[in-house]
Amino acid sequence: MSLFDQWNALLEGKGLNKAQSDEFWNAYLAHEKHIYETILTAKNNKIEGTLKAFGEVHELEPLLAVGFIDGVRTSLTEEVDLENMTEETELDLTIDFEKLYFNMHRAKADWLYTIEAWDDILTKEQQRDIKKNYVDTVTVRIENKIGRNDPCPCGSGKKYKKCCIDKEL
Repeated sequence: MSLFDQWNALLEGKGLNKAQSDEFWNAYLAHEKHIYETILTAKNNKIEGTLKAFGEVHELEPLLAVGFIDGVRTSLTEEVDLENMTEETELDLTIDFEKLYFNMHRAKADWLYTIEAWDDILTKEQQRDIKKNYVDTVTVRIENKIGRNDPCPCGSGKKYKKCCIDKEL
């Protein structure tokens, strides 16, 4: 079973009861925050070296290193092949910080997009714009509906119910 398959099994909670799963995720998410703080503080958008070396630097076993890469992959400038990733896989990944900030909002990961180091990466205006773009993607807009007794938008002067509504049916 590949590291990525093992990670997916862990995501699905296979082999863990509720208490174990909660304990694991609380510990992992706190550690993930620390890794992002390290990356953002260093303003280092590159992940290079082997998967094993990346894991060692951030005190992650290879399975969790694959999990971190899986979490950041939608913010990378290039695709990454997680299926075939092994401990010896050479990484040459570039994180797009603007995409990362957007994706953290999309994941509702407030413990990540509120990291203070973001202020040294993105200006307050950029952060506001990215958040606005995120909000725009999840906001549902309802167009004004034409009432049956409103004037028909075709300009005939008739009520909508006597004009174009019949054409729709």
